[in-house]
Amino acid sequence: MKKTFLYVLAAVMVFTLLLSGCGSKDNSSNAGQANESNAPAAENSTGTEDITKKVPEGQMMITPMLIGYQNAEIEITWQPNPSQSLEATSPARVDYLTKKMKAWIEEHPNVKIKPISTSSNSGDNMAKLQLKLNEGSAPDVAAVDSFMMPTFAEYAQPLNDAFAAKGISMDDYFPFMHSTMQPDGPGGDILSDWYTTDVRALYYRKDLIDTPPKTVDELISTAKQLQENNKGMTGLIYVAGRNEGAVNNHLGIYWSQGFPLLNEDNSLAFADGDANKAMLNFLSFFENTVGEGISPQRIVEFDKESSMFGDLTTDKFGMFIASSSAVPQLREIIGADAFDAKWGIAELPVVNAGDTSSSSAGGWTNVVFAKDKFKADLAADFVLSLYSDDSAAGEWCEIGGFLPTRKSVFDTTPAFAEDEYYKSFAAYLDQAQSRPPVPEYTTLSSELQIAIGNIVTGSKTAEQALQEVIKKAGK
Repeated sequence: MKKTFLYVLAAVMVFTLLLSGCGSKDNSSNAGQANESNAPAAENSTGTEDITKKVPEGQMMITPMLIGYQNAEIEITWQPNPSQSLEATSPARVDYLTKKMKAWIEEHPNVKIKPISTSSNSGDNMAKLQLKLNEGSAPDVAAVDSFMMPTFAEYAQPLNDAFAAKGISMDDYFPFMHSTMQPDGPGGDILSDWYTTDVRALYYRKDLIDTPPKTVDELISTAKQLQENNKGMTGLIYVAGRNEGAVNNHLGIYWSQGFPLLNEDNSLAFADGDANKAMLNFLSFFENTVGEGISPQRIVEFDKESSMFGDLTTDKFGMFIASSSAVPQLREIIGADAFDAKWGIAELPVVNAGDTSSSSAGGWTNVVFAKDKFKADLAADFVLSLYSDDSAAGEWCEIGGFLPTRKSVFDTTPAFAEDEYYKSFAAYLDQAQSRPPVPEYTTLSSELQIAIGNIVTGSKTAEQALQEVIKKAGK
């Protein structure tokens, strides 16, 4: 570590300034606090010694409970996304992370990482993390859903130095990520590292469709033609069950019309006026695809993308809407050669010809909460080394089935640079948007999920469903 870390560490031990965020950046908070039991004593280091390289007694461990040496003097607490940790069900992810963790500990043997295990419910995990921050017991570093990151910004510690040390530039990230990672704009503090993402697309049978549809009307006519020419074929399926995917996978159809979901005061942007018409067009997409007979009502049973995958192993479906993660998943299910020969991708259709297609994009960020600069820099270096720096980002995203968050990674990683699907996904990310990170959106999404289900089952028209959404989600 740099010499400056040693001076900071010594000062920390002498004055015990171990403070962390409780919602404000004042000295009353103590999230990310280091205590005397896990911090090295000042006399153990000299002006030239790097305390992190001192090798403790015992054996290195790489487990879900401990990463490093049990007797290491410096402890970093880490709350990862379970599916992106040593608790992942994917052997490939675990093998990759084990390799990277071992290499990092070999460089920092006197630092041990204490993972914090959580459930697979990301919403609950984020709520509990918020509570920990309020109580002053937050981990030093944590994975935060990119959608939720702005609600944690006031607690986040700057990553500018860590980015500079790794040679990572904000300019390399896709445009929609900037306001989340660097809320105050260029030159401001970088408060998170967005390390995985995804994007939505229209998947179509390229062996049957020469030119993919660009508008909703073209989509419907193309699907009808497929059904006429191929007995027993269903033109289009998508997620319509009550879950976030029913909304999130299709938001680009609304956004392509040029309107936000919420106003600056977080009131509904589509309560009236042209935006109201745009939302009616969005909901009419669901009404028309079912009403025109290209999508079956049973799509309401699809509450997640994987619910569709069994159907897609057959030749009976012409198009479907899903995220970019469908590519690696379906390649594994039906075989890469079979998938590549059959399925092409296109941008989500727009309502009005000539409009620019858009899509929702999500993913995960890493956020450092440790107030102690020495520990904060170590925590940042650890997660950047696992997921984000030039030696990690491409391999991690390839193994994990994610899209890279930096343009250069698409260009320098053969798995992305040489794959036609991923070349297209990179272009889609340039026009992508993220959902509003406010409680009002959560309420709106819930009401839209209900509306979509009611429309698909025929219990409400698009117009009736829209009025119900405005009534229940408006303010």
